[in-house]
Amino acid sequence: MAQHHLWILLLCLQTWPEAAGKDSEIITVNGILGESVTFPVNIQEPQQVTNIAWNSKTSVAYVTPGDSEMAPIVAVTHRNYYERIHALGPKYDLVISDLRMEDAGDYKADINTQAEPYTTTKRYNLQVYRRLGKPKITQSLMASVNSTCNVTLTCSVEKEEKNVTYNWSPLGEEGNVLQIFQTPEDQELTYTCTAQNPVSNNSDSISARQLCADIAMGFRIRHTGLLSVLAMFFLLVVILSSVFLFRLFKRRQGASLQGRASEFSLFRSAVR
Repeated sequence: MAQHHLWILLLCLQTWPEAAGKDSEIITVNGILGESVTFPVNIQEPQQVTNIAWNSKTSVAYVTPGDSEMAPIVAVTHRNYYERIHALGPKYDLVISDLRMEDAGDYKADINTQAEPYTTTKRYNLQVYRRLGKPKITQSLMASVNSTCNVTLTCSVEKEEKNVTYNWSPLGEEGNVLQIFQTPEDQELTYTCTAQNPVSNNSDSISARQLCADIAMGFRIRHTGLLSVLAMFFLLVVILSSVFLFRLFKRRQGASLQGRASEFSLFRSAVR
């Protein structure tokens, strides 16, 4: 008898994880900040539904069937969701509008029906993202050697966002940094950076001709600036040298006049 109960217990332990896994399967839902998101409930026999209880960190809403020609009735149970939740008939999909960052997290729908299994639980994970603005391409570590432009391009979005990926065309490189060795034959190319997150994407482009022109202009500016600095330094040396020589001359001239005055005084004393 004890052995019989042990076999039953082992059988329950084997089948329980499978049933729990099916019941606790998590559906990822991606939403955009300030917009609406839909939780797909997709009830196959909506006429059997008696109610659906939605919960997250707190109770969220309580959904009951409407009349045959009406959408389901939603009773919001937390003030953070007032006037932001409604249900779509006939499959009871739940919609949250005007999404906020604090809406992100785990959600659970306990679906109660008139027939077996009577209660079914669906679980969701809501992720809220900003719609990406236009990224910006900046260039650095510029050099020009033997008509080849060596440039490092960096692509970035205005605000730090999670789960943002970057792709460069036409090279097919991934990541927000791209190293380019640009030859004169490739000056007609255009490099495009595409920033993407799970809900949006946006792009910025820069031409190879513009890159090399910027490098050449930067080199000329640096060369001209260096010449200007050297010219100013040389002029400063000339001015300081002239001032020093002038003061030295005046000092020697003053000493010479003073010596002559002393000799004249001695002469007058001797005459007297």
